[in-house]
This record gives sequence, structure tokens and C-alpha cells, in this order.
Amino acid sequence: MGWLWGLFLLGLVALAPPSMALTAADFPSAPPMQERVVDQAEVFSRAAAGELNRHLSELTSYGVEANLVTLGRVDYGSTPTAVATDLLERWQQQDPQERLVALVETRTGQVAVVASPALAKRLSPSLLDSTAEDTMAGQLRRGEGYRLTMLRGIQRLGTVLAGGEDPGPPMLEAAMPAARSNVPSHEETAASNALTWVAVLLGLGTVIPMLTWWVFSR
Repeated sequence: MGWLWGLFLLGLVALAPPSMALTAADFPSAPPMQERVVDQAEVFSRAAAGELNRHLSELTSYGVEANLVTLGRVDYGSTPTAVATDLLERWQQQDPQERLVALVETRTGQVAVVASPALAKRLSPSLLDSTAEDTMAGQLRRGEGYRLTMLRGIQRLGTVLAGGEDPGPPMLEAAMPAARSNVPSHEETAASNALTWVAVLLGLGTVIPMLTWWVFSR
């Protein structure tokens, strides 16, 4: 009966409008194991969800159970981090594994990545915060799609779990130097006028004495 109840709750989440405010209690009490992406906000295509699900499943080779959740907005007075933490604790009670939950609120573009206490020994809070803000949310604000930003975050954490060095967030593209305009600036125009006046004065300073000498020498 427990699995039937879980399917019932999962069905309620699937039928809920994406804009509906949700809390952790609105999600299944047991963590989804086969479909690790709970796309309540409906931002992923079937292919994208399948790709993300495969990468999340690969983290089990490091002893980590991971899920990705999207929702339109959290309940009033709550935050994505609070909902993700409540959901993590809820699922930990049903399956006490080293667990990771990434949650995206699409209305604000905020992302929260939380880990169980045992997993926090391998994934530091600073790494989780940077992954959520710099790798995921920050790139969303720059116009990157949900699939790519979520994939980058999962891969970053997977690299660290595999014993590699943290690759950090994606490098920001260096600003291209502005093309030089053929129209002179105000400063260039002023400098050009000053040089003209200096040349004229120097010329007059040479010609006038010569003319004066020529006139008085006759």
C-alpha cells in the first residue's frame, strides 16, 4: 500500500498547476528512485529530463542518491532552500542514504542545493552554495537554459565526488574590446584644435620679426 500512496502523491504533484505554491508536504513522502527528476514546473523536455536523470543516477556509483526538483513557486513566507531542506529530511526518513537535493524555483530563478549531514563531509556547504548560485542560478540569469545549467551543476558535483578538483563555475566570457570609432571624441577634437593654434602662433612668431626687419631695413 505504501507504494500506491507514493504514486498517488506523485500524481497529485504532476496534476498541480506549475504556478501553484508548493511545500515539501506536497511531494511524495518517498524519494523517486527511477525518475529522479521531479519536473513540477514543466521546464524540461522528455529528452532533457532523461539526460538529467541519467547523470543523477550516475552519482549512485559514489554512494549518493540525488534528485532534481522544479516548481513554479514556493509557498508564501518560505524559500527554495527551506523547501529543499524539508524535502531532504522527509526523504531521509524513508531512505537514510547520503542524499542530495537540487531545487529550482522558476518564478524567481532561485536554486538551492542541499546535502545530508554525512554527504556534507564530501561536499562542503561553500561548494553547494557556489554550485547553486554561480553554476546554476547565475547562468539562468545570463539566459542559459534549464537543461544546460542543471547539467553543469550535476557534473561539477560529480567531479568532486569522483575525487577530482572542483572545476568551479563556468568562466564568464571576457568582454570584447569596443571597436574604435572613426568619429573623433570631444577630447581628441580639443587636442587637435590646441595643436593647430600652437602651429599658427609659432608661424606668426617667425614671420612677424622677419617682416619687421625687412620694413625698417629699407
